[in-house]
Amino acid sequence: MPAKKDPRDTVITAAMDLAAERRWHSVTLIDISQKSGVAMDRIYPLFQNKNDILRAFVQKVDQQVLAELDADDFDQPRHDRLMDVIMARFDALAPYRPALKSILKDCGDVGLADGTRAAKTGLASMRWMLEAAGFETGGLHGSLRVAGLGAIYARCFRQWLNDETPDYGPTMALLDKSLSQSGNWDVQLGKGLSRLADLRNKFTQRCRKTATDHSDTPARENT
Repeated sequence: MPAKKDPRDTVITAAMDLAAERRWHSVTLIDISQKSGVAMDRIYPLFQNKNDILRAFVQKVDQQVLAELDADDFDQPRHDRLMDVIMARFDALAPYRPALKSILKDCGDVGLADGTRAAKTGLASMRWMLEAAGFETGGLHGSLRVAGLGAIYARCFRQWLNDETPDYGPTMALLDKSLSQSGNWDVQLGKGLSRLADLRNKFTQRCRKTATDHSDTPARENT
């Protein structure tokens, strides 16, 4: 007996197929239900709207890329590993390129209420790619790394959408250049934040010492 298909995957696939066929703005949940063969009452607990489906698609791609990571590559320089992770993501997205062009043309058809959630999902993908390449993403430095990669990825993604070369050479060149430039910035930022942390620690120690000295003064006067 063949294994039952996951209705989530079935709905996601149907939505992307429809996006490739027509404007994403004109695709409705009823269209997706009819295309996927999944009844509306079964879609309802899974997705509240089309934007939920897009977020689930992004997370599905995240899992696919992470599942294909080769542990033998963990010793590579972080720059090279991040290049590999991002290019692997483009490879995973390749079958959906017509759909992605349609979705991007309509800006994802994202309303104000879903904009924050969509941005959060996108930044989560950037964070996972950085972590997979060996970068720390915690704290202020990590958050700035995530935001920086988001800007780089957006630029390279638009290049990739129209890159018809077999090996995505122009996209790889742009990505390599962008990551190299940001790498220099990242090093300088790390040094700057380290200096600020040292100054903060020294200031905190002085404040504690001053507070201790003041608290001891009355005791000495009484003796």
